[in-house]
Amino acid sequence: MLPPNPAIGQLQLAELTRKMTELNISPTVELRELAESIAKINPAALIPLARLPIDVREGLRKVTPEVKRFHGAKLNLNWFPGQLRLSPCADKFGYLTPAAVRTASKLDFNAANQTLLNKLGDLMGDPGRDIGADSVLPAGFTYFGQFVDHDITLDVSSTIEAATEATTIHNMRSPALELDNLYGQGPALAPFMYVFPTVGPLTAIKFKLGTNNTTAGVSKGGPALALNGSDMKIQSTFDVPRVAGTNTAIIGDPRNDENLIVAQFHMAMLKFHNAVVDTLVAAGFSGDIFAEAKRMVTHHYQWAVVNDYLKRICGAAAVTTALAAVVAPVGSAFSMPVEFSVAAYRFGHSIIRNNYWVNHVFIGASLAQVFQFIRPPQLPVQPSWVVNFNAFFETGIPVPVFNKARKIDSVLSSGLESIPGGSGIAARLATMNLRRGLAFGLPSGQATATALGVAPLTSAQLTSGLPANEVSVLNESGGLLLNKTPLWYYVLREAAVLGGGNALGPLGAKIVAETFVRMLKRDANSYLNKAGGFTPVLPAKVAGTFTVADLVVFAGVTKP
Repeated sequence: MLPPNPAIGQLQLAELTRKMTELNISPTVELRELAESIAKINPAALIPLARLPIDVREGLRKVTPEVKRFHGAKLNLNWFPGQLRLSPCADKFGYLTPAAVRTASKLDFNAANQTLLNKLGDLMGDPGRDIGADSVLPAGFTYFGQFVDHDITLDVSSTIEAATEATTIHNMRSPALELDNLYGQGPALAPFMYVFPTVGPLTAIKFKLGTNNTTAGVSKGGPALALNGSDMKIQSTFDVPRVAGTNTAIIGDPRNDENLIVAQFHMAMLKFHNAVVDTLVAAGFSGDIFAEAKRMVTHHYQWAVVNDYLKRICGAAAVTTALAAVVAPVGSAFSMPVEFSVAAYRFGHSIIRNNYWVNHVFIGASLAQVFQFIRPPQLPVQPSWVVNFNAFFETGIPVPVFNKARKIDSVLSSGLESIPGGSGIAARLATMNLRRGLAFGLPSGQATATALGVAPLTSAQLTSGLPANEVSVLNESGGLLLNKTPLWYYVLREAAVLGGGNALGPLGAKIVAETFVRMLKRDANSYLNKAGGFTPVLPAKVAGTFTVADLVVFAGVTKP
């Protein structure tokens, strides 16, 4: 149970007004009424905080001033533009599997099954089990995957406390790899995110960049070419832009300021766009430079998602098969499947490391520090905490330590215990993932595999290498979880047993690869639908291809 947060009842009108202004929120009641309502939610209220649904409690914690985190907060849909809620094309979540499959294989939504999943979640998040084994996957892809997720999904209204049809839940991100988390509403409607040229081509519009915080000192940080880091510099533009005074990030998606590494990657994406603009200006491009730069950035990003990221996490064969097999005409109907967003794609929670070599100054940053140094009073990002992405992606620039992601398995990083939010957060995260699958009525892993033409794991495979207490939980209630295994847990076990922890197994890979390919094929503007085909043209280690490593190199964030 989450501890009461007394600060929730202390949100002052001035503070609320400021936060509404920053987030461009237009509530449907007067701010004073909203402040008074929030003030009633405190441990002494008639309805104690502890009795509120867990999603509401968690959301309230995340939008209070002391906790700088948007991710996971439950928000009124009226806080979002009307076209995302009311238009005939308003996107919703949905299902990949037929209703009959879900009905026959889902766990019943009842207290007994909630308790059973709580037990399993506690074991998955037990910090004593984590051995922190490395996979072959560069650790940068943990956070690249998070960035991609923020490009395609945003659920602010579902709950784990009640059975919910996915088709009733709005997806507040467009289900397309179009970088709306980067570009926001564009320079016409969100000019505060951009720099407009005063000389040269008028359409050479760039992103604003942030300024690093040197008030605490002038220590060096960030990338270096020398193996000992002797050529590091005092960085000045290696942060996202921020509101003066509050340091709220001025970016297309506030979730990209959740931790240091994803925030620094967002900064790299800002610089990637700016570098493409510079390239077009230097080449004398005569058309709309911003529009062409956005197209080039988006297509190269999409290419890297498919041909670098997906081939690493799903395997090249699964991606090739998906590209050949998925039929999705341009503009065809699509709802983000919760088998993907709530289960298969959440493999990323398993590959978070306990610590990271951030740069030559911070050689063993804990996960707590990765979160701490993206929060006041550490903001803007200090030069000594600027990430050296050569230690996260295979750029070819040597570093003393190269970070690899944890292996994919059914154990979450013990380092999660140290991040803001208190002890038990790993178990809470695992439990909420399991309970969310229960609330959405996800089919079992075995039934999903059968429905999608994949051989399901045997019971022996599913339990291979597990401790006795976890096997015992799977066998409770007549082997309920052993026979109707929660899809998220199943995908993790499949990756551990069949993928060696280095990649997803066949079911997880099929769900993830086909979902991404479907999004791209139905998008008229994706690189897959470019007239005449698309071949990357930006500089790369291998000409005619493009990787995430090539992206950060071209963005200019890998050299001092």
